[in-house]
Amino acid sequence: LNSEQRGYLTTVKSSADALLQIINDILDLSKIEAGKMDLHVVEFSIGDLVERLSGMMKPLAERRNIELTSDVDPELPLLVQDSGKIQQILYNLLSNAVKFNEPGGQVILSTALTDAGNAVIRVKDTGIGMDDEEIQMALEPFRQLATARQSSGTGLGLPLTRALVEANRASFTIRSRKREGTLVEVAFPSPRVLAE
Repeated sequence: LNSEQRGYLTTVKSSADALLQIINDILDLSKIEAGKMDLHVVEFSIGDLVERLSGMMKPLAERRNIELTSDVDPELPLLVQDSGKIQQILYNLLSNAVKFNEPGGQVILSTALTDAGNAVIRVKDTGIGMDDEEIQMALEPFRQLATARQSSGTGLGLPLTRALVEANRASFTIRSRKREGTLVEVAFPSPRVLAE
C-alpha cells in the first residue's frame, strides 16, 4: 500500500469506528429503556477510575487549551457498581465538559462522600453553559443545541449518560448557567457504597 491508500484506509476505519459507537449507543439506550440492560456489578475504587480517566482526557484538554484537574476524596470507600458503565458515564461527562468549553477554560473532576454516606462524582466546567430549556433539550435523545457548534455528534451522549446513571440506581443532577459553565453530579446511594 502506498501512503495515499493508507490514508484512505485510516479514514474508512475512523468512520467505521464512529458508526459502531453510534450503533452501540443506540443499542445501550434501547436496552435501558426496555429494562434489559445487563449490569456486571463489581467492587472497585472510584478514585482509581477517576484518576485513570483524568489521565486519558488530559491530552485532549491540553490540545484545546483547557485545564483539567481532579480532586479525589481519599476517604471514599469502594463502590459496588458496573465499573464499565461508570467509566462510560465519566468519559461522556468529561468529553462534554472539554468539548463545550472555551480555550483557557477549566474542567474539575472530583469525588466526595456525603454525610448520608452517598458517594458523589462531580464534573464541573467553565464552558458555554445552558439555560433550563436547553438542559431539557440536551437530555432528549437525538437533540442537539444550536450552541453545539463544535460537535458533530448524534445528540445521544447526555441522554445515554443519564440513562446509564439511572440503570445503576444512582441519581443524576445537572446545573448550568449560560456563559458560566455546567456542574453535573452523579450520586450513588449509601447501600451501594461499601463500608470499610
